[in-house]
Order: sequence, then structure tokens, then C-alpha cells
Amino acid sequence: MVLPKSLLFHIAIPAIIFFSPDPLSIAGDDWQLHNPPAEISDAEEVELGKHVDEYIRHQFYLEDDPDFNQAVNSIVQRVVAASDRNTLPFTCVILQSLSINAFSAPGGYIYLTYGLLKFAQTEDEVAGIIGHEVAHVSLRHASRLYHEVMEINSRDEKELHSMTKVLLLYSHLEEFEQDADTKGILYAQKAGFNPKGLLDFLERHLNFMMHQRLFGMFDSAFTAAITARLNHLRECLSSLERSNN
Repeated sequence: MVLPKSLLFHIAIPAIIFFSPDPLSIAGDDWQLHNPPAEISDAEEVELGKHVDEYIRHQFYLEDDPDFNQAVNSIVQRVVAASDRNTLPFTCVILQSLSINAFSAPGGYIYLTYGLLKFAQTEDEVAGIIGHEVAHVSLRHASRLYHEVMEINSRDEKELHSMTKVLLLYSHLEEFEQDADTKGILYAQKAGFNPKGLLDFLERHLNFMMHQRLFGMFDSAFTAAITARLNHLRECLSSLERSNN
């Protein structure tokens, strides 16, 4: 998907932007759910997502080309219709950024960078990325982290909060990514796209990072995690192909 438009700036976005090593700081305490249960309701999840969305929209420039947004959102809606939580009010926002990134917030909020869409070569690849983010929402990953972070914040050992939240995030990352890959390729296939699109995108992105010598920025554990994710995705695709035959 080659899209000739100028970009305003380059940003780096964390996978789950509102869970940082520091205490939650995207807004005051007034937006946080009081005494959140182990699993928040859909309405509470959407409300939480709205606050995250307000933060994103205040921090970043958004793509406002109506034709461009319509083209991307048509893919989003096809994938959402094939998902397990298609009654949520999913929305997709394109960030004017050269970084190659995508992330989601509770309640059906999905964010794609222009850099990612420019890097993608086919609609199948875009659908694979979107399927992955829709799966994060369907599996309530961000909501699970929110609840666990709130539990940590309620404890008395305040000096341990930051480190505990970092460890919590990293303990879930590989599990969440693989689960979202598994569900996401299934959503993409049900929506009529080639489920191999996600793997094609990630493999090419990996080659790009290696060519740009970006792996010097990361340790061996990060590299091993990427390799494990790609191998898991290949196994899922093989299993999916066997089930279709």
C-alpha cells in the first residue's frame, strides 16, 4: 500500500502507551475506574478507551485525508465483523508518523502510523496488522493490564510500583503478542484476506531492521522474542492451512 503524502514528524509509540514505568499519568485520577472488578464491563472498557483516545489525539497529529481514512477503515470494518467482539464501537485513527507501529486501547480504539501503512505492500498485510490489534481488544489485553496495574497502585510499597509495573508488562508481552497473532490471522482470513499477510509484513520488517542495523539497540532477549513470535506465527499458519484442506 504505497501512499504518497508528506509526513510532519517522526515519533516512537510504545505498544501500550498508557502503561509506562511511571504511575499512570495520561490524565488525573478522575478518569480511572473506582474499585475496578477483575473483568470490567464493555461500557467501562469503552469509557477507559475514550480517555486514552483523548490523550492520543492531544499528543499527535492525525491523518485527515478522507479517502485515505476510508480505505483503511473499510479494511478495519471487514476484520471487526469477523471478530469475537464485533458489537464494540471500533474506530481506527491514522497517526502522522514515519515510525512503523500499531497499537490499540480498550473498547475498540486502534491506531496505525502512516509509516506502517507506507511500509505495507498489500491489503493482506494491512489486514493482518489490523487483525492483530482487533484481537488485542477482543482478548481484553489492555483491560487486563489496567486492572493489574491498579491493583499494584493500591498497595503500600509505593517505591516498588514502577519496577513491578515494568516486570508485569514484560511478563505479558510475549504471551499477548502470540495470542493476538493467533486470533488476528483467523480474523483476517474470515474477512476474506490472505492470513499470511501478517507474517509477510513482520518478516520484511525484520529484514529492514537488520539492514538498518537497528538490532544493535536491543539485547539478545529481544531478538529471541521476535524469533519466537515469528516461529509461533508460522506454526499457526501451517495449522490453519491444514484445517482448511
